[in-house]
Amino acid sequence: MFRMLVCLSLLLSAQLGFADAEADIKYRKAVMKVVGGHMAGISTILRNGVYADDLAFHARGMANVAALVPGVFPAGSGEGKTEALPAIWEDEVAFKAAVDKFMTAANDMGTAADTGDNAAIAGTLKALGGSCKGCHDDYKAD
Repeated sequence: MFRMLVCLSLLLSAQLGFADAEADIKYRKAVMKVVGGHMAGISTILRNGVYADDLAFHARGMANVAALVPGVFPAGSGEGKTEALPAIWEDEVAFKAAVDKFMTAANDMGTAADTGDNAAIAGTLKALGGSCKGCHDDYKAD
C-alpha cells in the first residue's frame, strides 16, 4: 500500500509540474503577444500617421509590459509547446543582458512618451526594434 501511495504521489507531482510548465508557457505567450501588439500599434501609427493620439499609450504600455518579461522564463518552462530556445536557460547571463537591453529600450520609449514628443518616441523605436530582433535571433525558434 505504501509503495502504491508513493508511486501515485510521484506521478501526480510530475503531472502537476508539467501543468505548471504549460501554464508558464501559456502566460509567456500572452505577455509576448502584448509586446507584439504594442509594437505593431507603434509601427502602424508612425508609418501611416493614423491614431497619433494613441502613440503615447502604446509607448507607455510597452514600457509597462517590458517589466514582466524577466519573470516569464522560469526554470522548467522550456519544455512543451514553446518557441523559446534552450539557450535562455543554458546561458542565463547572456539572456539577462538581452532582456535588460529590451527593458531599457522600452523604458526609454515610455520616457519619450511622457514628453509628448512623437519624434522622440520615433527615435527610440530603432533601439527597441533592435533589442526585439536580438532576442528573436538568439532565443526564439522560428
